[in-house]
Amino acid sequence: MKEVTMCCTTCPSGCALKVMIDNNEVVSVEGNNCPRGEKFAHKEWINPERMLTSTVYAVINGKELLIPVKSKEPIPRKIMTEAMKEIQEIEVNAPVKMGAVLWLGGNCYLLLE
Repeated sequence: MKEVTMCCTTCPSGCALKVMIDNNEVVSVEGNNCPRGEKFAHKEWINPERMLTSTVYAVINGKELLIPVKSKEPIPRKIMTEAMKEIQEIEVNAPVKMGAVLWLGGNCYLLLE
């Protein structure tokens, strides 16, 4: 059995979780101040996900600009680097509207902010 520490990110409290792992499964969670912490620990151990935020190039009125984008939903952390490489290749041309959806690949969509 091994002990893993992680910080819960489901609310602003940021509980310091002590997670006991046995046979690659979560056995117990300590340090959570609410039930969301335990759920977070299980999900984080099995398949951690994160929101992806970045910028893409846009050509607007002849000017090259960087505009912010974010993933529509959290994506698996294991594909974050690959997704960032794909984002570097995206160029958006005017007109650009906030909230427009760009497809990144797989099930990953980006929203223009």
